Amino acid sequence: MRLYEYGRIFVKTISILLLVVLTVVMTGFSKQEAKVQNHKLTLEVALFPYVPDRVRFQEAVSDAWKREHPDVSLHFADWDCYASDPDPSIDVFVFDGIYLSSFVEEGYLLPIPKEKIRNKEDIIPFVLKGCISRGKFYALPQLLCADFLYTRKDDAGLSDVSDIDTLYKRMGDRKTKSVIPEGKEGLLIDLSDGFFAKTVIYLDALMDETQTYTEYGKLPGTARLSDTVLKRMRNIGRMGGEEQVTYSPEDNDSFIRARWFKDGKGRAYIGYSESLAAMGDYVDKVNLRLFSYGPGKNVPLFYTDMVGIHSKISKDKKALAYDLANVLISEEVLSKMSRPSEGGHTPQYLLTARKSVYDSLGKDYPVYYRLKEIMMSRDNHVFRMGTGARRFIKEMEKVLYEKLIRKSGSQTSDHVPNPV
Repeated sequence: MRLYEYGRIFVKTISILLLVVLTVVMTGFSKQEAKVQNHKLTLEVALFPYVPDRVRFQEAVSDAWKREHPDVSLHFADWDCYASDPDPSIDVFVFDGIYLSSFVEEGYLLPIPKEKIRNKEDIIPFVLKGCISRGKFYALPQLLCADFLYTRKDDAGLSDVSDIDTLYKRMGDRKTKSVIPEGKEGLLIDLSDGFFAKTVIYLDALMDETQTYTEYGKLPGTARLSDTVLKRMRNIGRMGGEEQVTYSPEDNDSFIRARWFKDGKGRAYIGYSESLAAMGDYVDKVNLRLFSYGPGKNVPLFYTDMVGIHSKISKDKKALAYDLANVLISEEVLSKMSRPSEGGHTPQYLLTARKSVYDSLGKDYPVYYRLKEIMMSRDNHVFRMGTGARRFIKEMEKVLYEKLIRKSGSQTSDHVPNPV
């Protein structure tokens, strides 16, 4: 081999080595640059404000997120879907599903591709279906609430009650006027938040009256409300007594009526599943079930906390936002939130969108098996409202005030309950 050929081979070899070294160095710089870039990113996230332990929820989310994206920080913002629409400064937020149609219509939500939803098979089918609008997923389901009727196992007279008409026939009007019932008398229910609760009860009761589920794509007119449904709503107030149903404690204890029920006050109680957490071991002495606000079969409805991504999110955050939305509905986060607080013995009894959470908790707290049975019914639906939900609720405040307060007069009637 000639000398110049050795030289050519040597130069070629050196060039290849230099190219390899340069590629490795540039790759290292690129990874480092991406790491620095991510470290500068902060996702703004707003959790649902009405959860039993918000700080604990934040910690559960932060821990799970740090393992997945240690270089991207989270900032927890304050936002309430009942008070205002989503601000563009918030990247990922949790909201009540009654506003899903409105938020889609007004362009606040980014569609979530089906393939971006992790462990989709673990999500309860009706809840996942409830997050679809216009044929696309615009949110992911997290937690749920429903009105449950609580009665005592030793109260045979109410053991078969499954609708509000039968409950009123058995209980009649409450006779005493004190906030806290003097004994096992009357219906404990919280209607102290003005007319929002009354509005959603009206819509729920209207479905039970017609025996038809609707997403209320077209909300009913407020000029002519159902007299039959309004009468049932007045009967709820009569069973509870005006002083009790409108009472709001200074410390905003959402479960004070559950504690009263545990202490032997009131004959029946209507509240969310989380109320069980305030009853301690007394849960073994109560029956809970979904019930109808109408005369017959119940159309089971669930208020659903949904995770959405703001449509105005920047491109460099979009992929991260999909990841965060999945973390917010992960089994890990939902299980941590549902288990007892540190040093406690009672779980939170939250209804979650994932089947696996009920299986995991049921091993230690058997009530969760009963809750899963309720959640897996094919008759269940997500409570939705059509576009203009916020305006409709505002209009209903005025109408219900006229129909339920001004025109109802006294909260008493001549109804005599059946002696059971």
